[in-house]
Amino acid sequence: MDDMKEKYANFKEQVRQAADLVSIVSETVNLKRKGSRYWGCCPFHGEKTPSFTVDPAKGLFHCFGCGAGGDVFSFVMKRDHVEFPEALKLLAQKYGIPIPERAKTAREIAREQETKEVLSANTLAAKFFHSCLINTQYGKQGLAYLAGRGIGDAIIASFELGMAPPDFSTLHEALEQRGVKEAVLLKAGLVVARSHSSGVYDKFRERIMIPIKDPRGHVVGFTGRILNAEASPAKYMNTGETAWFHKGRLLFGLDRAASPIRQRQQALVVEGHMDAISLHAAGIDWAVASMGTAFTQQQAELLKRLTPEVVFCFDSDRAGREAALRAIPLALQAGLKCRVMHVTDGKDPDEFIRKEGRDAFAKLIENAQTGMDYQVEATLAQCDLETLGGKAEAVSKVLPFFRLCRSEVEAGERIRLLARRLTIDEGLIQSEYRKLTHQEGQRKYNPEWLLQQKVKVTSPTEQAERHVLRALLSGVLPQPGQEGIVHTEAFTTPGRQEIFLLWLKSCQEGTYRDPRDLFAGLSEDGSAELTRILSLNLPEASLPSILRDCLNRLQIAALEKEYEKHSQLAEKYEKERNEKFLQELAECRRIKLEVENLTKLAQHQ
Repeated sequence: MDDMKEKYANFKEQVRQAADLVSIVSETVNLKRKGSRYWGCCPFHGEKTPSFTVDPAKGLFHCFGCGAGGDVFSFVMKRDHVEFPEALKLLAQKYGIPIPERAKTAREIAREQETKEVLSANTLAAKFFHSCLINTQYGKQGLAYLAGRGIGDAIIASFELGMAPPDFSTLHEALEQRGVKEAVLLKAGLVVARSHSSGVYDKFRERIMIPIKDPRGHVVGFTGRILNAEASPAKYMNTGETAWFHKGRLLFGLDRAASPIRQRQQALVVEGHMDAISLHAAGIDWAVASMGTAFTQQQAELLKRLTPEVVFCFDSDRAGREAALRAIPLALQAGLKCRVMHVTDGKDPDEFIRKEGRDAFAKLIENAQTGMDYQVEATLAQCDLETLGGKAEAVSKVLPFFRLCRSEVEAGERIRLLARRLTIDEGLIQSEYRKLTHQEGQRKYNPEWLLQQKVKVTSPTEQAERHVLRALLSGVLPQPGQEGIVHTEAFTTPGRQEIFLLWLKSCQEGTYRDPRDLFAGLSEDGSAELTRILSLNLPEASLPSILRDCLNRLQIAALEKEYEKHSQLAEKYEKERNEKFLQELAECRRIKLEVENLTKLAQHQ
């Protein structure tokens, strides 16, 4: 390990030792001590009965409800939606630990400076626009418009709403006076280069300005809402795509809605920024907007980190219904429960809540239709259910939706209801569904898998795999003759394979020091699995014998699988009167003898 890597590893360990996990978690969770552990309600999913535990001795947290787990770095990463380097930096700053400087490349230095300048320019622009709204004559028109939509001073200040001046140069002249360079304004998307002459002009003019922030609260762009419809055909104008502003990766209002979403365990997604702002003004503070674009997979993943459920509230016109139909499968594929609501009488959410009030809107949320039901009903409405051909078409279009069900039980119940609706034999639809699942392969990995696994008894093989990893992570290596048993395929789940590969890579690079260091490079599933492994109470002195016995068990399990494979082949060849039957039979005998020898060896150790 070179000097810089050694310094970084020491720094990371210093932060880990200084960071009190109980204290950090207590900032967001009301913990109560029970024995050697602390318990509270999980901050990452809604629950009334505490299933979230902190083990201060091991420096680990784990939720038995949602499966979240890890060390103090993992907790900060998940809580603050940051990557490991940022979590490390935040904790170092909190505990006053100097961050070791490493030699940065010229590109890294330039990139950091560029980001700092652009975000600073956006922040200054937001303050400038806000001042224009509050303190200028032309801002009065914007204030009147907002007041008409039920948006008062408190919400204006909270969202830092602003007003763009009507001319072409006021913004960039003001920011240039503050030292912001023209090149930075161009990168930020605040100005546009003139096509037929030198210089630039302000992109946003005479619009209500809505700052767009990333989940950490940085202003990364703007949306401008026109006041005079005759002045521009574009009702809304966004910052162009930049290195910092990607509409499909952002959700308007998420920076402020994240905490309410976690607490409520539900996110309300609307189409427009003004809809979201009006809902916040009415106290519905778990609302976010999809940036005026189609809901994306990246947006679904953002919400999945915060909540198990999303409710889509799009306009009730055709475009809104189509947007909902596109959004539902993305939410389901991300592992989110999904429901859909539409406001009545063709109103948008903003208009409805101003006329009907918060309670009426909350009732609509409560009665929202499940996403699956919404998809099925919309699809059936397009088919002629009076004819056999129309019913067949309906079945072929609806069945793919059922592959996104959270369980086979749910899929089976939906097939039963569909059969009743279409007056078709349920067995025929079940047969078509089985064909579909066979053609497309097994159901994709379900993010709720951990919840389903809680009720399962740990198998001997699963226990052996975890014990093997526990020993390896503690520095215990296989005895001579057993090294070949330890490889990626020896572990039967992606989480344990991920842990093994990361441990192996760290050892090969000479950077492995502490098993908790692996959390930074693991997925959520890998982190949850590592938490379980590190929580095992195994006597350190017994780890060599535990490793030997468990590797022996895994070797026997692998041989038993081989035996089953060759046994089936032998049976097949015997029926076909193929001479390969004898070869497979001999292989079965060899494997059986090897298993017997290993079993005897284990009994005498």
